[in-house]
Amino acid sequence: MTLEVRVPDEWTPALALAIRALLQQAVEVGFPVIASVRPDATADQVGSLYSQISALIDEAGLAA
Repeated sequence: MTLEVRVPDEWTPALALAIRALLQQAVEVGFPVIASVRPDATADQVGSLYSQISALIDEAGLAA
């Protein structure tokens, strides 16, 4: 299966390759959980999002 992911034009090639490597690793070792955040999201907002995702994973009895 091939998955195509488009990245913003302003991303450097190195950042795009790093994201590709992270996604490939996530897919190879399990089911990836991906969250997209706005560029203007605060650190607190991103932290809150990942706390909510972690709680969902825990409630579902999945390993994280």
